[in-house]
Amino acid sequence: MQGVRAIGPDILRAFAVLLVASAHMPYDHLPPSFSTWVGRNGWYGVDIFFVLSGYLIGTELLRPVHAGQTPNLLVFYMKRVFRILPVFWLVLAVYVFLPSLREGPTMAPAWRFLTFTVNIGLDIKTARAFSHAWSLCVEEYFYLILPWLVLLFHKMNIRWLPLAAVVTLVIGGMVLRHGLWAASQAAGGEPADFLKLVYYPTWCRLDGLIAGVSLAALRLFHGDLWARFARPLWLLPVSLACIFVAVWMTSMTGQILDEACSIAVYPLFSLGVMLLLAALIELEGRLKPLRWTGLGFIAGISYSLYLCQKLVYAADVRWLPAGWTQGWCAVAVFYISVIAAATALWLAVERPFLILRKWIVPMIVHGRAGASKVMRERQVL
Repeated sequence: MQGVRAIGPDILRAFAVLLVASAHMPYDHLPPSFSTWVGRNGWYGVDIFFVLSGYLIGTELLRPVHAGQTPNLLVFYMKRVFRILPVFWLVLAVYVFLPSLREGPTMAPAWRFLTFTVNIGLDIKTARAFSHAWSLCVEEYFYLILPWLVLLFHKMNIRWLPLAAVVTLVIGGMVLRHGLWAASQAAGGEPADFLKLVYYPTWCRLDGLIAGVSLAALRLFHGDLWARFARPLWLLPVSLACIFVAVWMTSMTGQILDEACSIAVYPLFSLGVMLLLAALIELEGRLKPLRWTGLGFIAGISYSLYLCQKLVYAADVRWLPAGWTQGWCAVAVFYISVIAAATALWLAVERPFLILRKWIVPMIVHGRAGASKVMRERQVL
């Protein structure tokens, strides 16, 4: 029987997608206090997603290694294809073939989305529609490269090499962002230039993914350290302190546009989320009642919600009565409509392909006869 989803990661995933969705609501129609807060802090939701992706994908790839096996990359990539591409292609088709529904008049070429390169050189002044797909590009190349790194490190079997790689990537990212920030300032760059150079590119946004993978590796390969130090009593206050300092550092700029923030905020916030995730994992038994809050449901539809959010908001403003999309009423309407649209998208596209994946992946691993046996066993259980 498939295990029930852990509520700890789902709490973070639900909070992250609602935070990002709030930040993308049409500011002109929102209460000033609400729009100001989410405008300054909404971007943190994406970094929470990065830490979660690093942890979940890292666990999936490292668990076979811990058991003395080699990860099946074909199975891994097939699972990613069925999970990500169907609903992404559908939403992209809406953007491409129904331009009147877009939230903005300009959009990057379709091939940039199909190759997951839209985050490279992205200028939101000239390509605003579906620009939030930039984070998917970061994750897709992470999915592409990480399995091969896992195989390489597994084959080399040098114990200190993964740690050296983590330290190198984190410090290298800090140095790189500082260099790009300095170059942007020297050229008299505007905020949009900073976003294009530092905020969107894959090579500047690895901190959260690295933090998540590191947490997965710690749990699997260093169980003694985990048992000794993974205590919510200290994890929670330290994690919240890291997150608070990161938020405080960006409280005046919102999009990490100054020198100190461009260097330190990404790794500091990622560290805070990593420690918070560790605490929630350890508190799983006590958090089970939170399944009744609907957070698990929001987490389940989070991918569809993330993809369709801007289309839904644009439709709300365009088609609903003006009084419905003003002030605090607008906030409620936006939340209700985007959750409803995401639910429909999940039921119509995501869920069928996930069910299909349960048949296709065992067939790849075990053959047709083996797949039928696996599915019969699942039905019995």
